[in-house]
Amino acid sequence: MRQLYSNHSNTSTRYAVAAVIDKIPDGSAPNRLESEGLSLVVVDKENVHGKAVPPRRFGGPANEESDLLVSIRNKQPSQNPADVIYEVGLRLANTVFVNGKESTLFGMRWTRDGTTNAYTLASTIDLTSCAVTSTPSSVGVSLTLPLYPIGERRKVIASMGNILRQISKSSDPTSQEPIPASSELEKDLPRYIKEHNITDQRVSVWALVEKPDVMIADHNLPTQDDLIQSLTQGSKLHRVVSGGGGWGKKQGLLSLDPEVNFSGSARRDALVGLDQLFNPSTNAESDLPPFLAKGLVGDDLSLLSQVATAGDFIQFFVSVDPTGVQGAVASDANASDGNITYRFGMVSSAEEIASSEAVDGTYKITVLPNCFGALSEKAIAYGQPVAQGGETSESCTKLDIPGCRVVLNTV
Repeated sequence: MRQLYSNHSNTSTRYAVAAVIDKIPDGSAPNRLESEGLSLVVVDKENVHGKAVPPRRFGGPANEESDLLVSIRNKQPSQNPADVIYEVGLRLANTVFVNGKESTLFGMRWTRDGTTNAYTLASTIDLTSCAVTSTPSSVGVSLTLPLYPIGERRKVIASMGNILRQISKSSDPTSQEPIPASSELEKDLPRYIKEHNITDQRVSVWALVEKPDVMIADHNLPTQDDLIQSLTQGSKLHRVVSGGGGWGKKQGLLSLDPEVNFSGSARRDALVGLDQLFNPSTNAESDLPPFLAKGLVGDDLSLLSQVATAGDFIQFFVSVDPTGVQGAVASDANASDGNITYRFGMVSSAEEIASSEAVDGTYKITVLPNCFGALSEKAIAYGQPVAQGGETSESCTKLDIPGCRVVLNTV
């Protein structure tokens, strides 16, 4: 705080929010994906809202998992503000072995000393959720999803909740002949593992669930661009968490992760401004802007457990080395003055990246101006506007693919 604001500042109180995350994205060069460091962004206090950690009652439920949300919204929205909002939610790092807390997210209040004019830390408060809003004039979005298609796109014949029971035997969109949901994976995954010489034979699988009206150039040969285009039309990615084998009614079932957003960010009515966090009032109302009060994206929360319905289409993917697809995302080395680039995503599974940071036993310090971002080892949630039937709604999907990136370029 003392570095940001001079001793001649007339503001008596300043606020800050700090979070411990797993890594920060490194955009200094195309071949650098992530590193350790500090990421800092300055916004008006009216654009930061949070929820204090509630007191833990004996025998009560465990505290909800903390998350950080960044919302990007145009300064001059159209009549429907939903068409200009992009949001990224981030799971925080596990710090239980550092400070005894499962995660670390807290707000700070700094006051200016009347004698020295220097800012000193007056108080702190632990948070369970925090939402930060940026209001640029325009936003450009790019996604990187290190995924490779397995099998063919099939129609969903039967499912319940997050359990996929049957898919079509043929890739013909009109086909109704069913097969167990795991049949194709049980055939194609061993072949993929053998062809790519995967020694440990552990492969993570994701399912892209598409509505029938999704328009893609070629469903039979889905590329990275086709996958991103499908997501921009409201499709969702779900990790396959279990399934296959079995017998009787349980034969060939697949269980998909139903989560598409994070509970803390979704309950926006519980978030309050920084002034109210440090000066709580029993009758104070939330000062959230209307476009934030409805929560992370407009998906009906009652439908989140229903991952796919009969008539939807599903395409399976496996994760691949992220270094092979990161070239599509531009480097931050030449970021324009005043135009902030926000980068979020998942930590890569490549363990050798950390060793490349050290040179002769020391670490190189790199400064990237006008860049802010964070990476998670757990997951991020990405919310975006989706045009449907002449109207704009909001859609969210959870991204837990190693090395994935969401880049928001603002002007």
